[in-house]
Parts: sequence; structure tokens; C-alpha cells
Amino acid sequence: MNDTLSPPHPISTHALPDGRLRPLLGASTPMARPRLMLPESVQQGPCTVVSVVAPAGQGKTTLMAQWMTELRQRACACAWLTLDDSDNDPARFLRHLIAALQRSGIHAGDATLAHLSDTLASQFRSVTESLAVDLASSPQRLMLMLDDVHLLHEEAVLDIVDWLLHYAPSQIQITLGSRDELPWRLGSLRVRGLLHEVDQQQLQFTEQEARSLCRQHLRLSDEDLHQLLHRTEGNPTALELACVILKGHASDAHQVSRLITQFANSNEAVILELCRHLLQHQSPTWRELVMSLSMLTRFDAELAREVSPRHHGGHLLTHLQGIRAFLIPTDGSGHSCRIHELPRACFKAHFLTLAPQEAHEVLIKAAQWSWRTGATEEAMGYALEAQAWELATPWLAQCMQDIAQRRGELQLALNWMNRIPPEWLDRFPQIRIDYAFALSFFPQKPEVATQLRALQAIRQRLAQSPQPDERTIDQIDCAMAFQRVLSLGLTDQGHPARHAAKDWLTRWPHAPALQRGIVGNVLCFGYKTTGELDEGLQMAHVARLWLEQDHAWYGLAWNASLEAVLHLKRGHYPQARSACLRGLQTIEQHMGGHRTHASVHHVLLAALDYEADELASAQRHMDHSLDSLAQYGGADILIVGWLTRARLRFAQHDLEGGLNVLHEGRTLALRRGLPRVLLALVAETCVQLSRAGRHTEARTLARSQGLDNFPHEVNEQPDNPYQDLLGGIQADRAQRVAARLLLPLKPAEVMQDLVKPIARCAQRGLIHQQIELLIIQAMAAQASHHKPEARQAMSQALELAAPQAHIRIFRDDEAALRPLLTGCKQDALTPEAQALWQKLMKPASADRTSSGTGGADRSDRADQQDTLTAHGLTRRELAILQRLASGLSNKEIAEAIFISEGTLKWHLHNIYGKLGSKNRSGALAQARAIGAIP
Repeated sequence: MNDTLSPPHPISTHALPDGRLRPLLGASTPMARPRLMLPESVQQGPCTVVSVVAPAGQGKTTLMAQWMTELRQRACACAWLTLDDSDNDPARFLRHLIAALQRSGIHAGDATLAHLSDTLASQFRSVTESLAVDLASSPQRLMLMLDDVHLLHEEAVLDIVDWLLHYAPSQIQITLGSRDELPWRLGSLRVRGLLHEVDQQQLQFTEQEARSLCRQHLRLSDEDLHQLLHRTEGNPTALELACVILKGHASDAHQVSRLITQFANSNEAVILELCRHLLQHQSPTWRELVMSLSMLTRFDAELAREVSPRHHGGHLLTHLQGIRAFLIPTDGSGHSCRIHELPRACFKAHFLTLAPQEAHEVLIKAAQWSWRTGATEEAMGYALEAQAWELATPWLAQCMQDIAQRRGELQLALNWMNRIPPEWLDRFPQIRIDYAFALSFFPQKPEVATQLRALQAIRQRLAQSPQPDERTIDQIDCAMAFQRVLSLGLTDQGHPARHAAKDWLTRWPHAPALQRGIVGNVLCFGYKTTGELDEGLQMAHVARLWLEQDHAWYGLAWNASLEAVLHLKRGHYPQARSACLRGLQTIEQHMGGHRTHASVHHVLLAALDYEADELASAQRHMDHSLDSLAQYGGADILIVGWLTRARLRFAQHDLEGGLNVLHEGRTLALRRGLPRVLLALVAETCVQLSRAGRHTEARTLARSQGLDNFPHEVNEQPDNPYQDLLGGIQADRAQRVAARLLLPLKPAEVMQDLVKPIARCAQRGLIHQQIELLIIQAMAAQASHHKPEARQAMSQALELAAPQAHIRIFRDDEAALRPLLTGCKQDALTPEAQALWQKLMKPASADRTSSGTGGADRSDRADQQDTLTAHGLTRRELAILQRLASGLSNKEIAEAIFISEGTLKWHLHNIYGKLGSKNRSGALAQARAIGAIP
């Protein structure tokens, strides 16, 4: 929002250095160690995980690189990723992981990358699921090698790796290199023979290996070799450093022996001693350059000259390149290098002690050079290490929007902010403003409250100054109000969200189009909550235009779902379907088929197909959406999803199964604190219990939510931001539930009580609700022997339903409505209503939920993920069968495919039904019999 803070050069998009995607080895050829070659259990057998755990300098990377060469010779694809501390940002880690996979030739992760490009990308369980689908579809064997995993500590990243270790497809193997004990649960892998472990003791050089290494530099007597091996404890890096030093004295055997005796007797100390010895016995030019370079994470000749201009960096780099213990190439060309971590740490500590000011100047020069060349992250790293807040803070202000908003790397942004003193951050409010915007979709994150408090403090300070900075104050007000609007919308507070969004748009009409579009979406939601559907649809159109200006694909997909919900609430099903298909098209074309966002539209399409009596298509959409529904669905989507899921069970005459689904949804609503979802699912449970004749249970449950008494007035106050959250929603539900509860007892009273609510629905254009109330009124009139009134109500319901494909609303009360439909006068109906009547008079097909294409031609084209296989099972169902066959428990299968156990039971119910079995053993036997699984 602050144009004055635009960077002097384009902020470079994050490009992963080449060295992160291949082993970082020195220039000389690594020594072969046949005793450590991969066992057959890894090369050919069932072992899926390999761990190499030892302190620094033990040769982990070298060994893993040799394994990679062996595997490639056996036509196994290999992916390599060297980790660093910044990989604790989950979005960043996934980007780097996908880069490694694609570098190996595995086509995976394009959709996942698209997921990470929007501000909701912290739903890493969902995006990992997308990557898992890609990996499962690749038949190629792959060894994924992750080096330096000891640097990982962020829970979300650890969870991703944990899933890979336990549930990656069987053709994926993983090797982990770490300095510390691994943090993941490996016991089950060890017991099942799926884990191969290499530790420090195995990595230590034997006497024969040490002799081979030393011969590359000098000849040692057996006694000297034994002493050197003992002094270095077989540490490969210490051995090579010692050989480099001893090589300079190779002509004097007595001096060689004396030097070996001087070396210390522990790994850390011996390497420190060796590095000090090297510095003491090299030229001042060599020493100064190496200490300067030790301050850098990686460098080329140009940067080396920048930080040490007195030296001819290119010549010295060429000299150092031949010493594998020192310089390691970090790119394929060898132009960029870094010093091996152990010597680097020693040289750096010596430099900081000997000349702290010169070391500080090296960091400043490196930071400024990196910023000029567009290496934003390296520049920030050097500036922060130097505590050069005068550089780091304005740089962060310039790149925060790119890091936090466009790339979604919130953890990296937060780490940088935490390292800068608050008083410096306060000088650049734009940092907190951009970060708060990036966090807007996560109102529960504690960082949100922290940043808002800090912004409020800055605002107060600016407002109290003699010359207030009105522009900055206004920016802060805009950011804080924006955060409040989003928070209200995402926490299902429709009434206050409506007013906050209207006020925001009025006060900041020239805000960026993206922000106006997002706030416009919240206002759509607010209008939907207050029942102002015309206003909501108008706002949806305006918000859509704003979002299109910014190519805000996530916002446009959200906008399409909001428009669909508005049409769905009104009962305009064709328009709702059109909005859903538009949203799916946006997701497919511009968001890589983002599974979480697509699931929202599939939920809505499932509801629309259900209402159109296309049950097979509804179930396919429901299957596609279930994986993300419980974790990420908003209140409206949860209501629609759980109602449709339960109704599909009821349509199969599975009363208890449907009631269990509703109970699961109510439990979720209580856990997430969503009273509107709870109310809707309780109301549906009461309706279904009433249809089943279980009136006592229905009344008891209805009473718990105040749905047992018929409200004659609905007190809606759309202009009151403080109206109770449920407001008129509870009255609407109570009218429909209480009418059904009273129907067996006082049908004539019900018939009269519904006159005003039906008229109100007609006035507001709520077609579906009006049809439902007309059906109840028709049943009440029939029960009270008012047949003309019953026929009239039924005819009105048919006339309203026919143009909008409202079919299932009649089917759900089929037994009670059959006499009423029979008594309808066809000649008094419009042609559309007559066609609907004829369809309803035909008996419902018994197999509607398990076969047929139905609405698939109209609404299922965008979904190729779960198309039926030749066996009538979806790909998801086949994947579940395969994991059933492997002996995994329900809990393990649910974890493996990122769903709840309740959702897994839904899939199992469908699988058993299609295979004609009652349990898992029967399903597996039948699946093998028809060739669905081997």
C-alpha cells in the first residue's frame, strides 16, 4: 500500500540454489567404502527408510552420495535435498521438496505448488495430500535423500516428513542424514524390518580406510597411522585435515610423528586444533581470505573479491578448491562454493575473536552485495547476523509482501521479524501491516493478536506526536479494520461482519482491488446471514470484478462458492450449479486443481445433485470433498456437506447410518464452536426422527435447541450488528421442525400456522424453504381432512419446484406424499409441473446411489480424480482397499490418506455396498475375486 517503499530492484522470486539439490562434496573423488554399501534389503528388498546419524564431519553426505550413485546404476531415480534452517517454514520446505522430486524426473507437485501460492497455504495437511496423490500415481521407484534433517524443528514440517516415512507409496524410499537423534517415531518401521540404520561407530574409518586416505597425501609408518587414527577417533574430516597439515612436513618423518602426538584426543577439539595449526602455518594473505570467507554461507569469486578486495580471490579459490576438507562446490559449474561446516565454524570463531570489527565489516559488505544482486534472503541473513538494523529493517519492509503474502512463507517472515528489535520495526509500520494482511485468514493464530497490539501502539504514538503522520495512521487503521472484517467472517459472525465490511468499503473505497474484493466477499457472507440475498448477489458481482483486476484466483474461487450458496439458499439451483462450475474452472486453470478449495464446490454440487435426485453423481462429489470437509470447511459448507452426506444414507434406507453421520457432524460443530452448524444438524436429526415415527426422541432433541415451539414471528434485524448470532435462523429452523412435531397431534393448527411463514418465504424469494413449508402444510391439510387445501398446497409446491429441479424434497417424504400426488389434478398444472409429477409418480430406483451417470454429464466433468474404475470403485476406494490388504488399522489408513476415521467409515460403507460384503475380510475376498486388487 505504501508506494514509497518499493524496492530499488525487482524482488527476485525464490530460486533454490543448485547445491541444495545435489550432494555437496569436495573436488576430489570420494574414497570407496565397500563395507558401507547399501544392503540388498534396501536396493531390492522391502526396506523403505534409511537413517544415517552421526556428528558433523563423519562422512554422512559422502556416504549418501555414494549410495545415490549405486542406486542410479540400478535405474532407481534419486532425489536429493540438503536442508537448512529456513526449511522450517512448511511452504518453503514443500517447494524445495517438490523441486528435488522434479529434478529427479518424478512428475509430482505441480498442484501442490499452486496451493502454496495463496494466503491459505498453511493448510499443509491438505497440500501434502495433493503431493501424496501425485507420488502414488508414479510407478517409478524413487530414493528421496534428505540431508541435515537435524535442522528441522517446526511441527508442521516434522509432520510432513513423518507422513512420508510411514505412509509414502511403497515405491518411495527415504534416506535421512542427521547429526542428532531423529525426532520421528521409527519403532514400528524397525520392528517390521523396514528401517536400515547407520551410526557414528559404523562411519568411523577403519585402519585400512585411513591408510588409503593418507596415501593420497603422504606415506605414514604403521605406528604413526595407528596413532593418528587413535587421536582423530576415525573422524574422516579430522583425518583429512591432519593429512593436509602433515603433507607439508612429509620429508621429515620425526616432525610428522611429533605433530601427530600434539593433536588433541576428541573429535571437536582435534578439529579445532588442526584448524588453528593451519592458520598459523599459512601465509597472511591465505589466512585473511579464509577467515573472511568463513563468514559467508556461500560465495563465488566476485563476492570473495567484494569482502576481501586486497586479495586476488580467483587464484586463491582455485588453490583451495583442491582441498576437499575446505571448499565444497555449491553449483554444478564449481563457480560457487562454501567452506566445509566444521573448518568454517573454527575459522569463523577465530576471526570473531581476533578481529570482530573486520568480521562485522565482511558481513555488511556481503549483505549489501547480495541485496544489489537480488539475493534477498542471503542479504537479510547477513544483515541480521551483523545486527545491521539500519539495513535489515527497510529491506524487510520492501520484501515482506513478497515473502509473506505472495509466497506464503509466514514462518520465515516471522523469524526475521523476531530478530529485529521492536523499536526498529516500529519505524517501518508497513512490515507489520503486510504481515498482518498475510495472517488475515488465520484469526486464531497468536501472532495475529501480537501484531495488532504492536500496530495499535504505533498508531497511538504517531497520533500523539506534534505532527502526526496521517497517511501511516490511515494505513494502520485500514490494516486493523481489514483484519477485524476477516476475523468476523472466518469465525461465522455474519451480522457484525456485514456491518464491519460495509464500513470498511465506505471508508477505504480506493484500497487495493484485492483487499476490496476480499472484504466484498465477507460482505456477501454477511448479507447471506441476514437474509438480504439480492444485496448479497449484487455484492458478489462487484467483488468478482475487483478480484479479477488483481487475478486473485483464490478470492475468485471463494467468490464463486459464496454466490452458489446465495443461490442455493434461495433455491435457484441452476444458477448455483453455474457458479460452482465457474469456481471449479478457476481452480483447475489457475490453482492447479487445489483440492481443498475444489472440495468446497464439490460439496455444493453434491447437494445440488441430491436435490435433483441424481444420487450417484451426488455421492461421487461427496466422496471427492470428504477428505477436506471436516478440517477446513466453513460453517455453510459444513452444514451443506453433513446434511448431504446424511441424506444419502437416508436415501439408501440406512436410518441409523444417517443418524450417525449427523451425530458426527454435531460433535464436530461442538468441538469447533459453530452453533449455527449444530442447530442445522439438530434440526435435520429431528426431521428424520419424525419421519421414522420416533417422535419422543425428536421432541427431546428439539427442546435442547429451542426448536420444539412454533415461533409465530421471526424477529430479524439486519441493521443491528449486535443481533444474536442465530437470530432469525433459529426461528426459521424452529418453524419447520416444530411443524413436523405438531403434525401428528394438531394438524389443523399446523396448517394455519404455516400461512404467514409461507407468505414470508414467497415475499423474500426463498423457493426451497417455501416448497418445504407447502409440503408440510399439504400433509397437515390432508391429515385434518381439508383435501382441497391439501391439493392446492401440493400444486403450488410442484409449480415452484419444477423450474428449479427440486425433486428430492418430495422424494424424502414419498410415503406421506403419495396420496397427495395421486389426488393432484394434472390438467391444472403447467407442463413443467406435470413432468415433475410424472417423475415423482414413478417408484424411486433402488440402486440410485451406486450406479448410473445421472448429473455427471452436467456437473462432474471437472472431476477426473475419482472416476469409476472398471470394477465400479473409485480410485480413492481402490487405494483404501489396497491399504486394507496391507493390514493397516482404520486409524493408520485414515492417517495415511489424510482423513478422519469417521470419513474412512463412510468410504468403507460405500465399498462394502458396492462389493456386496459386510466386513473388511469379505470386501477383500470379493475385491480379489473380481481382480480389483492383487
